[in-house]
Amino acid sequence: MAGTGAEPNRDAIAAIEEAARQVFRQQGPALVIVTKWANEWFSGNDLVFAIHAFRRHVGVEFWRGAALAPGHLMLEGTGKNLRHVKLRAVAEATSPAFAALVRAAVRLDAVSEKRPR
Repeated sequence: MAGTGAEPNRDAIAAIEEAARQVFRQQGPALVIVTKWANEWFSGNDLVFAIHAFRRHVGVEFWRGAALAPGHLMLEGTGKNLRHVKLRAVAEATSPAFAALVRAAVRLDAVSEKRPR
């Protein structure tokens, strides 16, 4: 898909989303799903990450992404706290880099106090 100009179809986006969710389940089995701001978030001590399917990619928002950013090149964004990743292929969602990022977010949640909203 990348570099071909072809837009992924709904099935491809659904496969990327499911692959990312599988990584979430593997790396954070104790996380629960909560609804905040009309979005599904995976939560432990606090919110950890959310997943959103878009037309051309699957977005994953990391609640404490700014604290993860220096060591994880997949992260995008410049906000005070949130960072995101755009997954455009199943290979990205199943990559060791993405798994390491999810694992780091889960670990950070385990040692951090709940952030005020």
